[in-house]
Amino acid sequence: MTWTAAALPFAVGVAAVLVPGLAIAVAANLRGLAALGLAGPLGYATIGVTGVVGALVGVPFGWPAVAATALVLVVLVLVVRAALSAAGRPLPAWDTWRPRAWLPVVAGAAVASAVVVGIAFAFVPSPDRISQTYDAVFHLNAATSILQSGDASSLHLYRLTHPGKDLAYYPAVWHSLTALIAGTTGVPVPVAANATWMATAGPVFSLSCGFASAVLFGTAGFRRSTAIPGQRMLVGTVGALLASAFVAFPYLLLDFGTLYPNGLAYTILPVGMALIAALVPWPAGSAWRPEAPSARVRTALLLVGWFAAAAFSHPRSVIAIAVLTTPLLVAWFAARMHALAQDGDRGRRRARLGWALLVLGAVLLVAAAVLVVYRYYDVANEPISTRLTGGPARARETFAQALLQGLLATSLVSPSQAALPPSVLLAAVALVGLIAAALRPGLRWVPVTYLSIVLLYAFAAGSDSDLAKIATGLWDKDKFRILGMLPMIGVPLVAWTVCAGTAELVALVRSRTARRGAAAPRLVPAAVLVVALVVGAVTWTGPALAGVSAAIGQVFALPESQKKGKLIDADEVALLQRVSEFVPRGELIAGNPWNGSALAWTIGGRRVLFPHLGGYWGTDGNRIKRHLDDWATDPKVCPAVRALNVKWVITDAGRLNGDRKAANAFGSVSRVVKTPGGAQLVARSGSAKLWRLTACWDVPGA
Repeated sequence: MTWTAAALPFAVGVAAVLVPGLAIAVAANLRGLAALGLAGPLGYATIGVTGVVGALVGVPFGWPAVAATALVLVVLVLVVRAALSAAGRPLPAWDTWRPRAWLPVVAGAAVASAVVVGIAFAFVPSPDRISQTYDAVFHLNAATSILQSGDASSLHLYRLTHPGKDLAYYPAVWHSLTALIAGTTGVPVPVAANATWMATAGPVFSLSCGFASAVLFGTAGFRRSTAIPGQRMLVGTVGALLASAFVAFPYLLLDFGTLYPNGLAYTILPVGMALIAALVPWPAGSAWRPEAPSARVRTALLLVGWFAAAAFSHPRSVIAIAVLTTPLLVAWFAARMHALAQDGDRGRRRARLGWALLVLGAVLLVAAAVLVVYRYYDVANEPISTRLTGGPARARETFAQALLQGLLATSLVSPSQAALPPSVLLAAVALVGLIAAALRPGLRWVPVTYLSIVLLYAFAAGSDSDLAKIATGLWDKDKFRILGMLPMIGVPLVAWTVCAGTAELVALVRSRTARRGAAAPRLVPAAVLVVALVVGAVTWTGPALAGVSAAIGQVFALPESQKKGKLIDADEVALLQRVSEFVPRGELIAGNPWNGSALAWTIGGRRVLFPHLGGYWGTDGNRIKRHLDDWATDPKVCPAVRALNVKWVITDAGRLNGDRKAANAFGSVSRVVKTPGGAQLVARSGSAKLWRLTACWDVPGA
């Protein structure tokens, strides 16, 4: 299969997110870049709501259900809009559909999307390749489950690994979108999964960055009030374009994990940050203010929609948005208190009281967090030092090395855990921006946010101290999830630096050549575009992105016959693709999921008993997992086998590197084929074998 086969699935994925999202945005009287930027989170929210409501009323997930949900949400928005108009508070338009205000941003996003796809999959020869990682097994099978069952509820998805639970929450938007693409185009789920990643990490993320750049820096010059004409469009265009430039996102979360839902949720983080900045009421005399549409109630409702999208995409994005916006909110509070203190003695007293309450709240919050950590993690009986000690949580280098990596816009990379070369030009532009923001009144929260993320990454990648574990525990001390937040502020910062910095340089050059006055109207945009393309081209072709591209190729590599620690090889894929020839629908396949058998569901379309490498499988499932080879002596095994209708077994000698103890726990399933009367060989491909389970079935009374 060639990559041209992914074109239609990619287009379907983009349409499935942006069309419902745009419809709702337009109903709320959003236009231009505002509508395009909000379309992503509103589209995610629509898909998430569709899954939950559809499961409640018994409607299978698909295009009709998504369209119906979008229509209902559009009507609700129009009703709210009409009610506000009747109350004398009509919603004015936010932004404009004039082509010159948004078409350049869309062009930047299109280029960025092509670059993202090209870099991410440069070393992946086919769109049906699978990420050979622990997490990918669950996500692919979850998408297959939605495709086959029609149940896309985030309140049910976790039943996949915890059968029998009434409420089993796991965010389902990524899986729902993948199932929708597969069901619409007929491509296999692995192709749909790659198309989902491309559609969201490309167009959705780049438009999100363009919107955030425009809202945060559309009117901010290097000096207090030196924004150039058309800066909003320029900074939005450069932000959309350079959304493809940082190693930290979107590439690292495809390389590691693979963290599909987490990555999907991160694509809308810039929008959340921009909405929060626009919502809070900045004082009129503030040294810096973001773009603030007049209808604050609409901004609040859009933020509610964003949080709905975050909850249905991945709740860790809520933690991320707190990290990204806390310095901003502190800066806003400081500006408010400063303005209040200018209002005489009473204002100063109120300002002091406000600061005292803030400090008290912060102390109480820290105390509550310490108490939660102490109680939840039972620190008295198991010290923090004994936790988060293995796998991606283990420090691989020194704290100083990790700190330098974060500052140089690079990282360690999976699966080798080797350090990538730095993106020197990108890091230099970001450093200039950090210095400029630190020197500019009103923007000092930007370097605080940026450096806080770098510091968290250094703790995760370069220290195993108790402090590091406490600071990064909300991310399971995963350096890749943490560093993935950096471009959310880094891209708007670099976009602002390119635009405002280039304008300053042009003005300086013109003054030095005795041509005083403002720069020619067309000169600055042209110069900004040239600088942005230079920064982009040098970074796109640089060693950092080349390194992460090669690393992604390793993750998606498919050995011919010797797994060498991989989950599957070409021989096993060939067998899994044929299981539907032998296994009737409704009959389950057992196997050690660590040997790739779990992917019989995604690749072969037949359900497996163990669809992930870890989980709680219920009483019957756990009995089969531990004691299937004892079927002749344990009277509880065969009733469990018959209750779950397990009639097939897949075995393979090779398995994924990782938790050896967890993999060995499924040893009984592999041993049953060696017991007399246990199983009959039906098909094989290399070392992968499909067996008909005769144990418990080819006996009287079965």
